[in-house]
Amino acid sequence: MLNPITHRRVLKKGLPGQAAIVEMGALDRGGTSFNLPMTLQVHVEGITPYEVEDQWMVKAKDTVGLSGTIPVRVDPEDHQKVAIDWDGVRAAYEREKAARQEALASGGTVFSGAGFEQAGAGFDQAEAMQQVELALGQMGIQFQQAPAQPEGEDVVGQLERLAGLRDSGVLSEDEFQDQKRRILGAQEG
Repeated sequence: MLNPITHRRVLKKGLPGQAAIVEMGALDRGGTSFNLPMTLQVHVEGITPYEVEDQWMVKAKDTVGLSGTIPVRVDPEDHQKVAIDWDGVRAAYEREKAARQEALASGGTVFSGAGFEQAGAGFDQAEAMQQVELALGQMGIQFQQAPAQPEGEDVVGQLERLAGLRDSGVLSEDEFQDQKRRILGAQEG
């Protein structure tokens, strides 16, 4: 874990990049800030992408922006020293939130943690995917589609993973219940 002085130095003089969050430890729901273990896939121009496992000091209010790809800076001499650009994380979250609200208000498509949902008539998932990829690209966020679910995966395994996402705070209770209904509904059809 970078100490605060090193973190500020890397933010100021480090190489800009993006990091995809591969794994994240449990969020501390009671604290205002806490150490959060994460595994990041770091992408910096001119450097072969690599993974780094570490802990980062996170303010509880910033956890909502921790998903997908986040802006980072990397120490040019020690690539294992990765500083999260919290101002960039907050700005990207606010842009994404505004775009989501605007799309919903205009009757377009919206993206939830559960996937694409129709907010108006004439929903086309492929077109919605292209719109989201384009919007994220304009925000400087690299889009990676989740891998398809393996065939024959049992319902219990899906529900256990879903419960794990809810318990770790990635999904709200409402999102969990919605996905649970979808999984159970798919089994009936």
